[in-house]
Amino acid sequence: MPLLPLVSDNGRIMVVDDEFDILMIIRRYLEKWGYIVDTFTNPLYAYQIFKGNPDRYSLVLTDIRMPEMTGIRLANLLLEIRPETKVVIMTAYEVTPDELHSQLPTITHNEILQKPFRLAQICNAVKKQLATNKTTV
Repeated sequence: MPLLPLVSDNGRIMVVDDEFDILMIIRRYLEKWGYIVDTFTNPLYAYQIFKGNPDRYSLVLTDIRMPEMTGIRLANLLLEIRPETKVVIMTAYEVTPDELHSQLPTITHNEILQKPFRLAQICNAVKKQLATNKTTV
């Protein structure tokens, strides 16, 4: 499988999930495809890091259900800081885009990854969101 070229203006991807094993699998896979990835098991800590340097992250991939703060709440806080941040939601629970849209108005069907997912789905979602970012800048 060929590696994607790393494009420096893509910045970093923030991945937030309270399950360490899932974080490491996602990180390894995205890094294999040439992305720079920072992982966080604590959404409050992820929020603080983002708040300190919001331009560092081009995309945030977050689980919905986590202790301390939900991924939806985290996404809304990050979007308050930097509205153009791309967000992809991961969830093991059955949710519809309409349900999420009521809590996170910017979310679309293409930005929801239903667990269990194939690793290729993550890469495709990331590539799609970052490509969208390039066309709007």
